[in-house]
Amino acid sequence: MKVILLKDIRAVGQHLDIKEVADGYASNFLLPKGLAEMATPEKMQALSAQKEAQEAERRREEETLNNKIVSLHNKSISLTVRATEKGGLFKTVTAGDIVKAILSEYSLEIPEHIVHISNPIKTVGEHTALLKNKNQKAEVTIRITAAS
Repeated sequence: MKVILLKDIRAVGQHLDIKEVADGYASNFLLPKGLAEMATPEKMQALSAQKEAQEAERRREEETLNNKIVSLHNKSISLTVRATEKGGLFKTVTAGDIVKAILSEYSLEIPEHIVHISNPIKTVGEHTALLKNKNQKAEVTIRITAAS
């Protein structure tokens, strides 16, 4: 019997997969527990359309993120952080801090996971960070100044 899985089921498949399972397994376990539904032609068409729409949305979001990364290439971001008299910071500057600074300076919201810092930023001065996605890369300069 063909069913559309409504939840992930170990050893059967993932959410929204169309699977062929034994008739008894489907009618006695999957269908009564709401883990699957019968795979009628109408439901399979609707599922296909839903997957295509999700894929189009994912591609649109990825393209938007790529454009944001390109627009930030060779830009500088300023951060004011509490520091010692010798220039050491009281806390390490993280990717989250950089994302917040980009949002406040350039009004661009980017996810934290695309910000890559080669060495921990623990001193006042200029540092570089890499914004990296599947298709795009951009280097940004991070200018750290001491808060007074």
